[in-house]
Amino acid sequence: MFNRLENFLEQFPTNATSWSQATDEVYDLARTSREFLDEFDDIKVEAVDFATLATPAKWNSVCREAIWRNYDLMRPHTQLLFHDYFTERYDAKN
Repeated sequence: MFNRLENFLEQFPTNATSWSQATDEVYDLARTSREFLDEFDDIKVEAVDFATLATPAKWNSVCREAIWRNYDLMRPHTQLLFHDYFTERYDAKN
């Protein structure tokens, strides 16, 4: 489960030089992981301020960090729910 998400996020390099390498998937997963924490675990974390992410590298780096930070804070059941969301949305073909 963890490895599939990790492999997927590797597609978004932290040293990206083009916006084609920094697309909405990491944005969505960062936002959704925060929402899952709030909804299922009653843990509030600060949202990523996407307007301040001016480069593709920053976009990917900050979003990936937020996803992993939020994932680590999730209870196991919430991690499973997040994994289900990820699988249905981005990894259904694997």
